[in-house]
Amino acid sequence: MDPNKRRKLEDGSIPGHQVSAFAARQKLLGLASPLDKSTARNDVRLDGNSVEGPDRPAQPKSPRKSKRKVAQARVDSPLPEAADATSTPIVAGGLEAPDSVPPTPVLSPLTGLPVPESRAKPTTLYSSLKPTNKTYQRKADGLERLELSDGERLVILGSYGVQVQTGELTVGGAILVPSKTIHWVHAPNCHALPVIRVKDELASKIVLHPHPAARGLRQLSLLNPAFGKLWNEENAQEGTPIVAGKDTPTFKILFAPQDHSRRAMVQHLNSPGEWNKKLAGLVAARKKGTPVVFLCGPKSSGKSTFGRLLTNRLVTDHGGYKNKPWSAVIVLDLDPGQPEYGPPGVISINKISAPVLSPPFCHPSDGFSQRHIQLRAHAVAAVSPAQDPDHFIESALQLFSHYQQSVDAKFPLLVNTPGWIQGTGLDILSELIRRISPTEVIYMSEEGPEETVESLKSVCSSSIPFNTLRSQSSENTPRTSINLRILQTMSYFHLDQRLLAASKQEEPQHHVWDPTRLSEMRPWRVRYKGANRGFVGILCYDYQPAPNLLTEAINGMILALVRIENNAAFRDLLGSPPSYDNVSWTEEGIPIINNPLGRTLDPRYSRALGLVLVRGLDVSRGELQLLTPLPIADLVPRGETETGLVLVAGKFDTPTWAYAEDLYWRTSTEEGLGEEEDDDDDDKAEGGYDAKGPLSQGLKAGPSTQTVPWVELHHGSQKRSVGSRVWRVRRDLGRS
Repeated sequence: MDPNKRRKLEDGSIPGHQVSAFAARQKLLGLASPLDKSTARNDVRLDGNSVEGPDRPAQPKSPRKSKRKVAQARVDSPLPEAADATSTPIVAGGLEAPDSVPPTPVLSPLTGLPVPESRAKPTTLYSSLKPTNKTYQRKADGLERLELSDGERLVILGSYGVQVQTGELTVGGAILVPSKTIHWVHAPNCHALPVIRVKDELASKIVLHPHPAARGLRQLSLLNPAFGKLWNEENAQEGTPIVAGKDTPTFKILFAPQDHSRRAMVQHLNSPGEWNKKLAGLVAARKKGTPVVFLCGPKSSGKSTFGRLLTNRLVTDHGGYKNKPWSAVIVLDLDPGQPEYGPPGVISINKISAPVLSPPFCHPSDGFSQRHIQLRAHAVAAVSPAQDPDHFIESALQLFSHYQQSVDAKFPLLVNTPGWIQGTGLDILSELIRRISPTEVIYMSEEGPEETVESLKSVCSSSIPFNTLRSQSSENTPRTSINLRILQTMSYFHLDQRLLAASKQEEPQHHVWDPTRLSEMRPWRVRYKGANRGFVGILCYDYQPAPNLLTEAINGMILALVRIENNAAFRDLLGSPPSYDNVSWTEEGIPIINNPLGRTLDPRYSRALGLVLVRGLDVSRGELQLLTPLPIADLVPRGETETGLVLVAGKFDTPTWAYAEDLYWRTSTEEGLGEEEDDDDDDKAEGGYDAKGPLSQGLKAGPSTQTVPWVELHHGSQKRSVGSRVWRVRRDLGRS
């Protein structure tokens, strides 16, 4: 090392005249310098160990640890006795005066480890409950009985059910009262965690139940690392998937940052004061009539979060008209990219009569319960309205017309829109506002763009109230929009409707997941030849592949399954009058509906049932192999006019996660999850999730990776051109 670059200290001490900019700023603010704190008497170090002084014996010094292990280090010295609170002087910033007695370190009630002091401000505990024999009791069957006082709150990570015995609670905007109902919650760290708070001044007694479906949901991490490190996993090596066993707790109460993974960026579901005021006003608006609320705003501004809070408040708040909540809320979900109800690429109208306390990928399909019903849906066949804005508007207005003409028009309507607010997206929002005529338009941003806000105000004019709310973007989220779509789509295809149908309960209370690989699931065998074929044909929206390329275009892809309620849905695609004999045929004999002009089905005479994944094609038998969570009962025609089914191809996301499921499963069960993980945190996003994508994480070459269809494993810059090679961040800058 160059002698000129060495840092020299005279007599092993720090020169008093050399003061860093940070230390000078701390002194200006009246705070003790970090250098001064290290030499002060009876001070407390940042790692929780006391420094020796003249009034107390020297404590054994722990060996030097790396930055990543300081938070996990236990205190080797005995805990000091509690000092009199009145005799401890406090200076600015909450730091002790040099001559004061060090305070007792704060211990986590669950782990027993000390909570290290923050450099800038004291550590804030997540849950304010103080566990005692009276307030916290854990039973052998996994139940936890708690007693909360006024002002106390709980932050829980994982999957659980909450049952209120006495008092009232608020969680996720819902007001829970004493009943025998168990409200099931999924709280992963990739979304803001709901906070349980006591509503009244009386003590509230609740029972927390382990979630019976948590194990199946967490076992999906064996098939894709995107589902890993989302829950309350403990004692696991980095890179190892954690699967909940039968006796593994499905949730964990968080009292301090040490109670969850050090990589996880935990956020709390927080409703700002402006939001609470608007929610209270919308609940009280019942006296004036049935509200129709139109939510719009930029991407990631909190539209879905506010809509979920509003839905939960409307169906549970007893402080409204005649002290009765709404028995149901109708949600018109018009965001095909990140839908709240249903899989991506589908817009729907849903009837919600119970609180929704889980993120979208934990309820990817409604209709399994009478409390969450999908009334009608249409396939946009894309994750954005940009593919066909006219078809998007036509489908959205048909769903609204269905609401107006049904008996559910007496319930409030909540319209959730996509985050496309400029150009054509602004034209779509303006047209929807004019045609729907909501009772109120809420724009989820106070920062514009100005032209968008002014344009929407002009559409509303003076007849429709227009309000803006402060946005609440999800900062430091470990998942991007495409990652969340992967979670939601994969969760949708792994739903186990058979278990729901065979359940002994009168009405299923939650979703159930089947962690079996898609390659091991028994597919539907649908004939595409003969007069009694299973569907009318394949219709392609937007791009029209050549007939000889159709097989390769749809094999391994996601299609929408659409029910034809009347032959008028084909418009002029099959002639006039429409006839199934007017379809074309590929070389394999697959029927295809010619669509040279890129027409779409008429939403007035058709509806989407769900999505299917083309697993394979059996030319010898003339069959398509389809995977779908839809039950057989949904395919039975409801009337004589319903004539057939159509498979719609579009611009759905390529299901690369499905191709790698078998590979991940083989790697994790036969050979382990690859080489030891690099200790460098810069290659990974927060939460331990590989920012470069799930297909490059946790895999290594071996015999089990040679026979996986559609998958070719590359390492580094293998088979990459010079301009597309993997870029690496240099970390040796400034080193000799």
